[in-house]
Amino acid sequence: MSGTIAICQPHYVPWIGYFEMIDRVDAFFFLDDVDFIKREWKNRNRIRKERLSADTKWLTVPIERACQRGTHIRDTRLAADGSWRRAHLDAFSHVYRRAPHFDDARRLLCEGLGARASTLADLNVRLVAGICAYLGIETPLARSSELGTTGSRTEKLVELCRRVGARSYLANNGSAAYLEPGRFADEGVILSYQDYGHPEYVQRSAGRQLPFLSHLSVLDLIANQGPRSLEIIREGRP
Repeated sequence: MSGTIAICQPHYVPWIGYFEMIDRVDAFFFLDDVDFIKREWKNRNRIRKERLSADTKWLTVPIERACQRGTHIRDTRLAADGSWRRAHLDAFSHVYRRAPHFDDARRLLCEGLGARASTLADLNVRLVAGICAYLGIETPLARSSELGTTGSRTEKLVELCRRVGARSYLANNGSAAYLEPGRFADEGVILSYQDYGHPEYVQRSAGRQLPFLSHLSVLDLIANQGPRSLEIIREGRP
């Protein structure tokens, strides 16, 4: 292939910038053959804390203790007790049940959780793929583990670009702290950064406009804006 690709670890019901990145590129790769790290975005994300509050809370996917250190995301097993699935659905429903497009958002979460994935990667990839389909994002999705790339950090990303023949690589801004631009240039790959600006959108419950909270799970946007969600996501594009 050619064109622009993005590579990112699979996150749990990610923020809207994650989907803007997928929407902007020609192919997107889930970086699932790197170690799972606790207290990041792979197994948790934020929603509004209460129906009318201006605070947030975490939805956290429990991970088997044996997988919490030194295990690739593709092999990170979900806790055997699946009661957290119902707890996440109940928590989301409690907060968003009176949002304008609650049914759409809950269905996407329910379908992703209902697949009974056994690994974190399977869970997150299924959820992201389902949300992309709802949003109308048609970018091909694949997993880095399918390509058998080696190395770490910059070298792994450069090798993946080389394997798929990418002309350019779109990185999130947080990776600027460790990426080595010269290695991409050596391979003839143009490196650019997302530079996404989070747009504001109306958040409502039972017709009441709420204090705006940014950087929540994309499910907040869908619950509030429904079919307009992709249009709003694209507003933050530089």
